[in-house]
Amino acid sequence: MPYFIIIVGPAGSGKSYLTAALSEWMEDQQLGVARINLDPAAEWLPYSPDIDVREYVDARKVMKEYNLGPNGALIASVDMLVNYSDNIREEVEAIKPNYIIVDSPGQLELFAFRSSGPAVLETIIGSDKSVTLFLVDASFASTPSTYASMLMLSASVYMRLKKPQILVLTKIDLVPRSHVEKLVTWSENMFEFQEALISEARHDIQVSMLAQNLAEMLNNLGLSWSPIPTSSRTGEGLDNLYAEVQRILTGGEDFLTEEPSGRL
Repeated sequence: MPYFIIIVGPAGSGKSYLTAALSEWMEDQQLGVARINLDPAAEWLPYSPDIDVREYVDARKVMKEYNLGPNGALIASVDMLVNYSDNIREEVEAIKPNYIIVDSPGQLELFAFRSSGPAVLETIIGSDKSVTLFLVDASFASTPSTYASMLMLSASVYMRLKKPQILVLTKIDLVPRSHVEKLVTWSENMFEFQEALISEARHDIQVSMLAQNLAEMLNNLGLSWSPIPTSSRTGEGLDNLYAEVQRILTGGEDFLTEEPSGRL
């Protein structure tokens, strides 16, 4: 039985690079891993996909055939993937890996918030266990309001995909350590985060009220907002990320996912 790791996040958050880095780290630990590229518009990938949806649907070809713009072609391509999700599942079963890492399309809103994206995932995953990694670019989350926006987006994706979710800070090698620590503190202490949001709003009463209500809403959602800082370039944090994936998928019991997969 394979375990699925679904990597999602806004465009530019580092999904493909984390797919490459995490899969390489896991293979170094002698774990059987297969990579699915689920982006029909990907022009280049930092890894060699074991399963590539571009063999079924290519957004560039769709754009030319139907005379669509880039966004329209991507929407049509993701919708078309529903017709091939059974084929992708058959490829998964043929490979027989311990883990499947799914690299989702770059445009998160076109994948997570349309009915076709979750439908494709459900067919591919079936009854197997899965976990979602929601990526937040640490350099993008430079203010309390931008970080709050990412947390809200993370909650929206959780509601859409309905799978256990891990918040992952990416590209921490590009920002000061103090910035990473601040983001972690905000996530673990919603009162302090609320104060930071209100302070950013300054004397705008309406924005201050919105900030206060936003912090309270995030706190009441019951999700774990404590992120795992990582760097795909240096490999920092990948061991902690794997440990959290294991905790969710198997309760931390490595042997449940390290049995022989039959993959050479």
